[in-house]
Amino acid sequence: MTTAIVECPHCHYRFNYEFIPSASFYSIRLERERIFRCPHCKELHNFNVTHFGKDPSLPTHGDNAETGVGAKIWALMLGPLLAFVLVGFLLLFTFQYVVLFIIPLSLGIAWIFVYILYLYRKVSQSSNNK
Repeated sequence: MTTAIVECPHCHYRFNYEFIPSASFYSIRLERERIFRCPHCKELHNFNVTHFGKDPSLPTHGDNAETGVGAKIWALMLGPLLAFVLVGFLLLFTFQYVVLFIIPLSLGIAWIFVYILYLYRKVSQSSNNK
């Protein structure tokens, strides 16, 4: 696991954050930043994870359920995608046209990108206002 020293933009709580560089099941990864919950103030924020290293005087928190974005956000992100895929399969098997599967699938993928953009802007605004 990789460790980075991060600071909450809201409460300025500093801690070591352990994560896998290429993946996460609990946070939303956006290049050098991740969206996850601060273990101190329990709010979603953007964290810059480019300050690699470990400070032994700081507590260590990992990429786990404690810092995760929560089931509600994952459901709102992946629920519509699954619904669009199911509708696409029904249309595909009913009318036998592949394009009728590709259109709902594309809408589901577009939904994920729009929702991540919405989360990123919401978290950025809340971090800048406090």
